[in-house]
Amino acid sequence: MKMMIYNTLPVLERYFTESIKPKELLLQYLEWAQSEKGSISLLKEMKEIDGYQDFDILSIVRSDGIDILEGQQQYGLFNPTRNKEATKWCFNESERLQLTKQIGNMLENMSKVFPSSLLPEKLVVVILPADCANGQLMMLGSGLSCYGRTPGYLYLRIWPTIGNMERLGMVIARSFIHGIRRRIRKSETAITLGEAIIMEGLAASFVQDMFPDVEHPELAAFIPPNDWGEALSRIARYYGKKRYDDIMFNIYGTLIRAGDMCLPEVVPLSNEEIDFVKELVISRVNRSEANLVAAHLYGDLLVSAQGYPTYGIPHLAGFGVGFQIVRRYLKSRGIELASAISHTWQNIMGCENEEE
Repeated sequence: MKMMIYNTLPVLERYFTESIKPKELLLQYLEWAQSEKGSISLLKEMKEIDGYQDFDILSIVRSDGIDILEGQQQYGLFNPTRNKEATKWCFNESERLQLTKQIGNMLENMSKVFPSSLLPEKLVVVILPADCANGQLMMLGSGLSCYGRTPGYLYLRIWPTIGNMERLGMVIARSFIHGIRRRIRKSETAITLGEAIIMEGLAASFVQDMFPDVEHPELAAFIPPNDWGEALSRIARYYGKKRYDDIMFNIYGTLIRAGDMCLPEVVPLSNEEIDFVKELVISRVNRSEANLVAAHLYGDLLVSAQGYPTYGIPHLAGFGVGFQIVRRYLKSRGIELASAISHTWQNIMGCENEEE
């Protein structure tokens, strides 16, 4: 697998941190963004090859990488509520931490788990700027967003606190599996609930294999780092606020208070809750409506916020269900993840009909 990492931060730092007249800024930015290695061109290339996989599902929950695909206000460049001093910290810290090198090393280690036949010939990795006034990124994603569902591409943006750097590998590992799975089990139709659940179970199992000390690998992409509250308070001080909750987000001209986008605490499900949700999932595995798949993965809370029907699913419950099913399958068959990743979701879920 040939890896090509495009870190846009060094190129974009001047545009994001210096005072440039709006018209000049737009012209200069577009000249770069529409060039061969610019963000607009790379996204267009990805979309033309295999499309924005699961876009409808992510759009319903308004999180988990949708900010990358939508590129709101060009990742914050034209966001009037973005604080430039906070942005400077983010760019400087990202450079100090050598993001390109760290991410490259992580992916190199992950690729060694699989035979080359399962990997894409080329993996394009794009590091995008983090916007301190983007609600989807900062409140719903705790400053870390990654998208790798389109085979051969992996996009990410990070507010580089110590805690986010500690969970970066786990988030990348999950997205890495998304891309491999979608390449192997390619489908021209919308993803079924069964496939979505199993893909996430495989991803969580890979996270566990790569990071054995993590307590809840199925929730690694969603549990905020321990220092996130402190990081938000630090950003709030740039705005002259006591709390980040009081910052106003500008979403295409509509102002929304940060505190109004808070999610409940991420809590692992009990075995009884997982069994309950598993029954609901199994009864609907062949369904492919985006709102139904989203609800059974992410729970009622996120889908109801966008006006979609609910199904009695706890927050993020589908991830725990998928993880349990896949781990049981691996154990019962005595195989490793690298073997199971190409198996159909029907075969993997079939172990639920077997007696223990």
